[in-house]
Amino acid sequence: MLVFTLKNPKLGFVDPYELPKFIEIFSKKGNYKIWIGTDSHAKNSSVIYATAIVVYRIGSGGTYFYYTTRESKYYDMYSRLIKEAEISLKTAEFIEKILKLMKPEIHLDIGLNGKSKEVYYSITGYIRGLGYDYKTKPYSFAATNIAHLYTK
Repeated sequence: MLVFTLKNPKLGFVDPYELPKFIEIFSKKGNYKIWIGTDSHAKNSSVIYATAIVVYRIGSGGTYFYYTTRESKYYDMYSRLIKEAEISLKTAEFIEKILKLMKPEIHLDIGLNGKSKEVYYSITGYIRGLGYDYKTKPYSFAATNIAHLYTK
C-alpha cells in the first residue's frame, strides 16, 4: 500500500484520498484524462524519486499533483528506470483500484535514443502486459518535464 502526501503548486498539501473530489471540481464533471510519470535523480549515494499525477480537463487545460520519496541506496541507471516504472505503476493502481478513478496513462522517462534504449522494450512490455497505455520520450511530459522539476 502506498503511503504518501500529494502536493499541488496552488493548493499545497493534499490527502491522496481527496484526489477524486479535486478532480470532480477541477473537471467540472466533464471529461478528463490522467497521466502518471516518475523521474529520479541520484546524488550522494541516495536517490530521490518524484511522481507526477497530471489531470487534464479535455479542451480546458490541466493541473498536477506530485509526491517525492528518497532512498538511501544507490541504484545504477537501469535499475532506477525500472524502479521509476514500478512507482508509476503502484500509483496508477492506487488511482484505479483504491480511488476508483479511470485507468491512467503511464509516462516513462525512457526512449529509443540514448542509454535508456537498453531497457526500453523490457519496461514498455511490462507496462503493456499490465494493461496500461504508455508514452515514452519525447511524449512523456508527466515524467520528463513535471516530475523532473521535483527531483533536485
